[in-house]
Amino acid sequence: MIKYSVIVPVYNVENYLPRCIDSLLAQNYADLEILLIDNGSKDQSGQICEDYAAQFANITAYHIPNKGVGSARNFGLSKAKGEFICFVDADDYLVGNLFSDIESQLDSQLDLVVFSYYNSIEKNLSEINRSEKILPTEGKKDKSDFIGLFQELWLTDMMYTVWNKIYRREFLEEHQIVFESYELGEDVRFNLNVYQHVNAVFLLKSGYYVYISGRVDSAMGQYNPNRMIYQLEELGKVDQLMTSWNIHDDQFIDQIKARILMSNIQNISEQKMSLSKKRHYVEVLCRNQEMIALLKKATSPLHPLVRRLLHFRMYLTVIFLKKLQTLIK
Repeated sequence: MIKYSVIVPVYNVENYLPRCIDSLLAQNYADLEILLIDNGSKDQSGQICEDYAAQFANITAYHIPNKGVGSARNFGLSKAKGEFICFVDADDYLVGNLFSDIESQLDSQLDLVVFSYYNSIEKNLSEINRSEKILPTEGKKDKSDFIGLFQELWLTDMMYTVWNKIYRREFLEEHQIVFESYELGEDVRFNLNVYQHVNAVFLLKSGYYVYISGRVDSAMGQYNPNRMIYQLEELGKVDQLMTSWNIHDDQFIDQIKARILMSNIQNISEQKMSLSKKRHYVEVLCRNQEMIALLKKATSPLHPLVRRLLHFRMYLTVIFLKKLQTLIK
């Protein structure tokens, strides 16, 4: 059996794709297959996949109709032969020697590996700024260790994504874990299914993945008015999971709600749209029943000034403060 299958969903990323594939080939690891899933690209991405597949025996290119990134990953899962699965997005890339470094930790009992990564801000494919996201702890954890660490890990924002993880393929198959079709948050739901069943996890503080944030034409770059609704649904699932583990914690849930609200306001503040439209979107957020309750709470984890401003509907002031905060950063 092949050790690793790397699944790369590809959609209109002709400028980024060669770098991504080259970073996989540079891993210098033989026991590895690379599955390029061209998801109905309209640019040269499909041809780039074919060119690489013609040149390298361990690369296979597939072309499927575009039904979203989740369906491309599911297609990759159906074709993968590796003992372990790794997802890489075509506009990101790997650094270091991920596959050889962790090989000694992998065994048939290990369901999941989580590693640290880098956030990179680029302009025209050259890096302007890079920051590191590092896990708070490392080593092999059993189920009870993992449950004990869950809140701390969740607060790092590193547990949502699928690309800083390696999954045992048989574990995914055994529990029938695939990507469901959602407009947003497919990764989170996939991972929550994984966390529900996981028995052994290996955590790594070393960073191996470079995530390109803020790409203008990426799905995360634009504001989606339904984003917060999806995020609150996901949080409901997190709460269910924690309740099933007997670690339900209202303060923790409120803390995540506050983060969801502020990240959406941040996203709105960065959009190119009129101030009246921005104000409208923030007002819609604050009218959500769960957010109304959060804004009323004296013990709310929101910053006291922000809580008061939002409570008194001074939405433009909060947008301005968020914009200012970004500029200072």
